[in-house]
Amino acid sequence: MNLEKLSNRVTQELETALSDDLPAAEREAILDIVRRAMLDSAHRTHREMKETAVVCCGPEADLAHKIQEQMDKKRNMLVANLTAMR
Repeated sequence: MNLEKLSNRVTQELETALSDDLPAAEREAILDIVRRAMLDSAHRTHREMKETAVVCCGPEADLAHKIQEQMDKKRNMLVANLTAMR
């Protein structure tokens, strides 16, 4: 999932959909709300996937920890990408 491309597409669609007489500050506020919603969605999805991995791999805790580390790395990369888009 490439969130940068998705964010750019959503931003362009919002720019097109929003009226031209809307002040720049309000436009930016709307775009910021969308960015934060995407970030929140990514965090929630990550948390749910992490919980599922731990439940499924209960006896194999080492495997669960390895999966968790990989998910944490991907989440951190996602957060860094979304933060850079601000």
